[in-house]
Amino acid sequence: MSIPREFTEDFIAAAWGERETPTKAFLTSGEPYRSLLKHNPWMRVPRAGEELEWGAGRYYDTTVARKHPDWMDKPLPQATKEIARLRDDFERWGYCLIEDGLSADQCAWLHDRVADQAAAERALGLAHLSAAQQHVWALVNKGDRFVACMEHDPEAVQAGPLIERLLDEALGPGWNHFSFISNISYPGCHPQGLHQDQGFITPHFTPEGPVLVNTIYILQDVDEVNGGTLLIPGSHRPNGENGEMFGRLPPPINLEARAGTVLMMDGRVLHGGAVNRSDRLRYIITNSVVKPWIRQQESFLLTVSPEVLARASNKFLWRAGFQATSTRNMVEGYGYTGSGKIGDPNGDIAHVRRAMDDGGYCHMGPLSMSALDAVDLDALGAARIQANYETYRGEKYGARLRAVATVAAR
Repeated sequence: MSIPREFTEDFIAAAWGERETPTKAFLTSGEPYRSLLKHNPWMRVPRAGEELEWGAGRYYDTTVARKHPDWMDKPLPQATKEIARLRDDFERWGYCLIEDGLSADQCAWLHDRVADQAAAERALGLAHLSAAQQHVWALVNKGDRFVACMEHDPEAVQAGPLIERLLDEALGPGWNHFSFISNISYPGCHPQGLHQDQGFITPHFTPEGPVLVNTIYILQDVDEVNGGTLLIPGSHRPNGENGEMFGRLPPPINLEARAGTVLMMDGRVLHGGAVNRSDRLRYIITNSVVKPWIRQQESFLLTVSPEVLARASNKFLWRAGFQATSTRNMVEGYGYTGSGKIGDPNGDIAHVRRAMDDGGYCHMGPLSMSALDAVDLDALGAARIQANYETYRGEKYGARLRAVATVAAR
């Protein structure tokens, strides 16, 4: 096959040239981190193995707000059950603290379950361990109460209904789970660099509101000693000039909170894992949720075990991304007529996953009018699901099918 020379790689490379476009300039801008480091060199992340500097003004060398000279006189968020204050704090500072979001019993169960799971993963050499933290992934498969937390069942997290309302207000209804993990800081761990959790869309920025919100379960008292999360209050709003996203920023603080507190944080807030200067492990759980068009960090479609899937509620399936629409998560076209709403049979791809788990899902391959007799419709996974669940394949569909077939035959 002869390909026109205009479509060959050498010709394209020569003709492309060095022309600058606004798109290229934007995509290679390095924002927001270029301007952050330019105006705030103290944010530089220490290299692996580099000895940490104390007393030199580095970002990780800080303290809690009530002790910090730059923050002690500011009305920063305090743990509260007052809804108006929580909403105002989230809007103004980019985070809020729900007092007793977990009951004492709920907090103890989550702490003990995470600690036991993490220890077992270390003992078996399965642990996900970085210089900054141990991460326990796929909590969805590691205890029924984790699933209940993802549903915001008050039996698992007593502030669940309030958390849902705050998430709906920040993201709009219909959000999905992005990830649900435990972050465990160990003594002497390296600090994370300050970052935005919705940084996966950079250099795009969403000044109108976040596309990600974190719900962080504080499982033990945290402060500047045992690695209370670093964050810069108000940093969800850029302050840069002349095309830069950020200018000079105030220093971060360590989060100070009691066990059972739930931290809600805008995905644009600059934050990071702190140094644990105690002699004990520090446990928190982070549940990130996102706008439904964002690709999930944890692929729940594959991660969720068959056992969890078998007893999953429609609410859980919806939040874990098991509802398809014309813009996301279709399987061989199934889901195109899905509404994206809880329990809609036209887009419930849990049916696909269950069929695959059972080994009974056969993909559709090449078809031909000359070999229709060889097609076993009952064996095709998509055909079975369409027949059993898609509600739009009624009389009108049949009439349209016949009409198109008549035109095609001319």
